[in-house]
Amino acid sequence: MRPDREDEAALRASEERLRLALDAAGLGWWDRDLASGRVVWSAALERLLGVEDGGLDAEPGLVQRVHPEDRDAVAAWITGSAGGDEPEELQFRLLGTGGATRWLSGRARVYLDDGHPVRKVGVVADVTERRHAEEALEQGRRDADWANRAKSEFLSRMSHELRTPLNAILGFGQLLQTEELEPEQAEGVDHILRAGRHLLELINEVLDISRIETGSLSLSPEPVDALEVVRDTVDLIGPLAAERDITVQGPAAADRPWTVRADHQRLKQVLLNLASNAVKYNRHGGRIRVACQPADEGRVAIVVADDGHGIPPDKMDRLFTPFDRLGAEQTEVQGTGMGLALSKGLVEAMGGSLTAESVVGEGTAFTVELAAAVGAPPSAGAARAGRWR
Repeated sequence: MRPDREDEAALRASEERLRLALDAAGLGWWDRDLASGRVVWSAALERLLGVEDGGLDAEPGLVQRVHPEDRDAVAAWITGSAGGDEPEELQFRLLGTGGATRWLSGRARVYLDDGHPVRKVGVVADVTERRHAEEALEQGRRDADWANRAKSEFLSRMSHELRTPLNAILGFGQLLQTEELEPEQAEGVDHILRAGRHLLELINEVLDISRIETGSLSLSPEPVDALEVVRDTVDLIGPLAAERDITVQGPAAADRPWTVRADHQRLKQVLLNLASNAVKYNRHGGRIRVACQPADEGRVAIVVADDGHGIPPDKMDRLFTPFDRLGAEQTEVQGTGMGLALSKGLVEAMGGSLTAESVVGEGTAFTVELAAAVGAPPSAGAARAGRWR
């Protein structure tokens, strides 16, 4: 056999092996000669189109199997001769029996000879199941979004409806405190006010979480002096800590300036919540440390650490779950189980992160990391925020 015939025979054998491989993979193929317009296709493509082998006798018959809304796109996909580095991809629908729709996905490429397009070859696969799974997933996402919006709207409305009569209860309770009451009566009024404030706090936290979930939380990010907020937090938490003989250690007077980008009010809310928890869950006569530390490049860490009883490792993954108090509801420690979930949401809404690490019997450290604003110190690498001793 002459060399040129041997080359042709080897080429035909190679093409045949490729076609057998495509058939084995369940992929149909078509091959169009751009000069003559002649198209050939595989038996596997006919089966994908839902006809018996040899049931298609011309290119129009192939296109006619396509859903009317997709025919123009498929015809252009087959006949187009514009070459490119990337293959042309297309998903289209087929007319099915009984009104059922099937989805095919195809890739085609134009081949050049001396810079001129000569052939266009494409492969096609049935992606009906994948398409239906994607549609079901998208529908599930839309349903979840709708349910989340409905829940948030309900919580918002209920929060406002509950706050109106609650404010009246608190107002009249405060008026009663101005009267001369018997000790038993004064104690009852005090119980009313403490319970009312607790409920008001819960309502506000639920409303804030619903705003975070819907992206409607209003924030005013600006350069904030983190040391100022930390020192305000230490001052405000001092009386509560003193009731349990707990020492609160703030930043040193000579500490360098630390500036973060945050919402001033919300940052103070987060730190007050973390510091309050450090008091509530600390041991009598324990310690709390609130300080600023360098974190990763371009970030500042604010640490709130205690030497309380610590959190067991098997409960750490539930730490930021709303209404989950990790068993503390069986103790005398009051709370709603909303504070940490809200704090994490607020910090993340400000572009930061809130993490925790704990050692049973030694204590817990919460770390708020926020982006450093202009004037913040550079990263200190190994001085990353963490447990304290």
